[in-house]
Amino acid sequence: MKETPQHFEVWKENWPALELFNALRTQWRVIAGMGGVHHQGIDYTALYGHPKFARLNHEEQDALLAQIQHIETGALDTLNEQHRMADQEAEQQQQMAQAIDARVELVYQFENQQRLNAMELMNV
Repeated sequence: MKETPQHFEVWKENWPALELFNALRTQWRVIAGMGGVHHQGIDYTALYGHPKFARLNHEEQDALLAQIQHIETGALDTLNEQHRMADQEAEQQQQMAQAIDARVELVYQFENQQRLNAMELMNV
């Protein structure tokens, strides 16, 4: 996995898009089910209704929307990759737990068989 930079620089012309994107941080369309969690994208009805967006003219809205969609694309890749990795880790942990359970059962059966054998020898 890539190392995450600790410092980011934002160009002045991109700052309004980043501020609005951040304001929409709770407005994601997310699918959660048996296959895990998947982010589909920002709920654009929330974007269109946001005061910072609604008061712009059409050209400014188009430009800002394009910037937000660019940010959204990167965020989707990162969010969904994080979910995929978490799902893989959970699957590995489940497999490890199953292997441990199987090993414990084998040890129990072996020890139980040894006890039975010892009891048979004592009764002979």
